[in-house]
Amino acid sequence: MKRLGFVLLMVAIALMLGGNALADNNGVGDGKCSNQTFFGDYGFTVNGTINPGGLAGGPAPAIYIAGVQMIHADGEGNLKDFEAIVLDGTPLVDAPPSYFSEHEGTYTVNSNCTGIAFLTNAPFGGDNFITLSFVIDKKGKQIRMLGVPPFDSGGTPRTVTSVGEKVE
Repeated sequence: MKRLGFVLLMVAIALMLGGNALADNNGVGDGKCSNQTFFGDYGFTVNGTINPGGLAGGPAPAIYIAGVQMIHADGEGNLKDFEAIVLDGTPLVDAPPSYFSEHEGTYTVNSNCTGIAFLTNAPFGGDNFITLSFVIDKKGKQIRMLGVPPFDSGGTPRTVTSVGEKVE
């Protein structure tokens, strides 16, 4: 009988711990995210390709994208972005010593920790923009982004992902 009591106690503890583990899922999917969750400075690594042939345009060589960016989110839906991007080994902004371009934009975070962002360099004399779907992870300490249509003014399809960590 003591053994059965011990087994039941262990099962109860496991259920309690399992329930707590499920409750602490980094804020994802439990209604704990908002624009305030995406707040502060985040350093991102960017990778991907531009597909100039598009889906229907036939085969064309992909142009590889790599870069870094610093995004500041104000917790109220506004973004500032500084990014250095290289296309097939050529800097997008060839202005040593920085190679960075500046963008501004907006974002919206859903309660399930997904969201959408829009960045443009139009305020700085450009005409490019990017739309990004994102997921907030690690209670706002990590953001994973994916470029989605509509693409910039040229409309060229691309596959671009980035992962950002909050700068402490």
